[in-house]
Amino acid sequence: MDDFEKNFPNFDWKNVPAYKHPLGKDCPCPKHEYIREQIQLTKTINESKSSNKPRAQITLKFCPDHYDVYFKEVIPSMPFKHRLITKFALKLGAIVIQRIPYMQSDQCFYCKFGSGGFDKKKELPPL
Repeated sequence: MDDFEKNFPNFDWKNVPAYKHPLGKDCPCPKHEYIREQIQLTKTINESKSSNKPRAQITLKFCPDHYDVYFKEVIPSMPFKHRLITKFALKLGAIVIQRIPYMQSDQCFYCKFGSGGFDKKKELPPL
């Protein structure tokens, strides 16, 4: 993180979409580091399993607010190529999106790495 801040001063990685980051998929920001760790973990699991077992996927967890934002705002605002690849990955099951309760928002991808993240909820939100 410190190296990233030194190499890219004044770059707001939380508020810039991942596909607009410097160096593309090789960006050293925490968001891309997390994605690379998920991909490496998935590859390791897939290589260690025998061929007759189902393959592992990348799982992104979103709190209820960010779940809606991801499908209604983030995916539609992506460039056509990225939107198409994301939709194919979702349909094929290569990426799994989980909706988690507010109390587990510390596991939410956007709460951790995105803009407008929420603090960990200690209780259920008012109805």
